[in-house]
Amino acid sequence: MKNILTLLFITTGLATTTTLAQTKAPAKPTTKAATTAPKPTSTKPVAPKTSTTTKSTSTTRTSSTARPASKPVSKPEGPATAPATTTPSTKLEIPGVEPQKAPSFNKGSVAVNLGLGLGIGYGYGYNFGGSTQSSPALSLSVEKGLIDGIGPGVISVGGLLGYKSYAYKWSTYQTKWTNIYVAARGAYHYNFTTNPKIDTYAGLSLAARIEDFSSDFDDDVLNGSYGGAYLEVGVFAGGRYLLTEKLGVFTELGYDMSYMKLGVTAKF
Repeated sequence: MKNILTLLFITTGLATTTTLAQTKAPAKPTTKAATTAPKPTSTKPVAPKTSTTTKSTSTTRTSSTARPASKPVSKPEGPATAPATTTPSTKLEIPGVEPQKAPSFNKGSVAVNLGLGLGIGYGYGYNFGGSTQSSPALSLSVEKGLIDGIGPGVISVGGLLGYKSYAYKWSTYQTKWTNIYVAARGAYHYNFTTNPKIDTYAGLSLAARIEDFSSDFDDDVLNGSYGGAYLEVGVFAGGRYLLTEKLGVFTELGYDMSYMKLGVTAKF
């Protein structure tokens, strides 16, 4: 029995020694290999010193001679433009009347007329014979365009100064009437044609006619019926044609100090 136990202990010890030997044996080569294994060689190629020097020199030269990049020139921005807005028209349109194709008298235009008038005798004369003579009516008028936007034309405002005389003769007697005509006038200018040299217009006038009377007749009844100041209302229509840029001719028809006027005109 004793021998059997001794044999078991010996067998068990051998088995343990063999197991330890098998367990530690692989570890030693691994440790030694890890200790003595050569360091892996770097696969990164090492550039030769001469090449590095050349590259550095080239880089230095390039950096020293390279010009700085110019900044892009930016265009100055103008003021912001407001979006276009449509302004409602304040012009008064007249149905059926087209805009002027060739406006010739505008707002701010000035025209001066110097003319001779014919007609209107104011009933001068006597019923017992003799003859009545009259001089042409001399007139000077000025007008300026002041208002537009009322229809397609322009409204002008101005004035007229006129003179007209009459004489009655019978035997050795003579009677004379003189009239000074001072009027305020307003006209509407609208060119019905396509010619910019033509200006057509029509208007109204309000005037004071100052009458002076002188006679050789010693008759208070006849002499007392004349002289004084009268209020006159007139209407007229006319046109002017420019022969040059500023000078031309004009004509008017109507009822103010004469039925008809003819003369020269100037436009400024």
